[in-house]
Amino acid sequence: MKKYLKYSLVVIGLVSFYACSNDDSKPEEIVEPAKEATIAIKLASEFAVQKYGVVSIDPEVTIENANGKTETYQWSIKVAGKDGVAKDSIIGDSKTLLFITPKAADYTVDFKVIVDKIVKQASTKVTVSETGKTYTAKALTLLDFLPAPGYNIDNYSTKEEAFEAAQQNIQEGGSVALGTFGGYMVTAFDHTVINVHGKRDFTVQMATGSTTVKYSPVSIAVAYDANKNGKADENEWYEIAGSEYHKSTTVKNYELTYRKPNASASPVTGTLPWQYDTAYLSWTDNKNGSGKITKTLTRRRVNYYPEWQTDTYTLKGTKIAIPVKDVSDGAGTAFNVGTFDWGYGGIADPTIDISWAVDKDGKKVHLPGIDFVKVYVPTFAAVGANDLLTAVFEEMSDINFKAAK
Repeated sequence: MKKYLKYSLVVIGLVSFYACSNDDSKPEEIVEPAKEATIAIKLASEFAVQKYGVVSIDPEVTIENANGKTETYQWSIKVAGKDGVAKDSIIGDSKTLLFITPKAADYTVDFKVIVDKIVKQASTKVTVSETGKTYTAKALTLLDFLPAPGYNIDNYSTKEEAFEAAQQNIQEGGSVALGTFGGYMVTAFDHTVINVHGKRDFTVQMATGSTTVKYSPVSIAVAYDANKNGKADENEWYEIAGSEYHKSTTVKNYELTYRKPNASASPVTGTLPWQYDTAYLSWTDNKNGSGKITKTLTRRRVNYYPEWQTDTYTLKGTKIAIPVKDVSDGAGTAFNVGTFDWGYGGIADPTIDISWAVDKDGKKVHLPGIDFVKVYVPTFAAVGANDLLTAVFEEMSDINFKAAK
């Protein structure tokens, strides 16, 4: 027994020895502390531009050891408050700043890159010079105009006459009727309306209606003259995505074709007293839809169709459903008509933020400002004896212009 115990102790000793030897030979694992992120910025020291012009400031930013953390950017300038104290005013939150201002001065523009708790700053100087021009807050230049059918459109024998009359009305503070769905106008400002960070930028005023139709919403598309050729190129247009843009009832790329009424045709009266001609004006759309616009008794002597147009013409846009409810027990004499919440002209708050602009695929775009605006009617509805739901343009203006003087 002692013999076996002796051998057992030797084996245990050997195992212990080798175990200790193996542990001693294994290198210790050293865990290095995570390195802090480092940020390097290369930014040109100065830039120059005229007021209402755009200069692109694109710094070179190198970030190391970010460890999967996302960087954020901030551009700011010092602005004196009402108390006279200069405070930071944020003017951008992306790596590249498209700098634009309405005032000639020397600006110190500060740039921050932030990764977690690490902040790196740089500054540059932007010299903004005068242009020698005078500007106005309103968009007073008409570039294009085509109304849809409507009881209240101004009719002329040629498009040139209609265009000249609409241009004169805009210049003199008058109104321009756009008709029903698709009726549009394109106007230009004499300056670039600045996309002010975090603020609304311009407004589109439409004529207010009766108690039945208080508001007449219009959709808006905007264009920035990036190549400075003085016109809105096709690839420069972006739609303002308002409160109705993403709703399932909204129809993108809608097209409606109107057919000129037969002046010699006898009216087809309806069952209701106000239905003077239920077969007055035919229409078809690109969704296999068709129908007829009814001429009302009170407007029986009015030509709804633009006289200068050919037998048919097609208007396009995003079609938006608007709530329309007959509250006259089917008589068609009284209606409740809804409106839209935000992002349209002719509503309770018709102010527009350029940052709401999206491309043809619905993706947000960043524009430094806009030079051209297209206003068009997105609704296609009738309100019985009150006729078609139409829109009448009154004014478009840069709401931050006063601060720019």
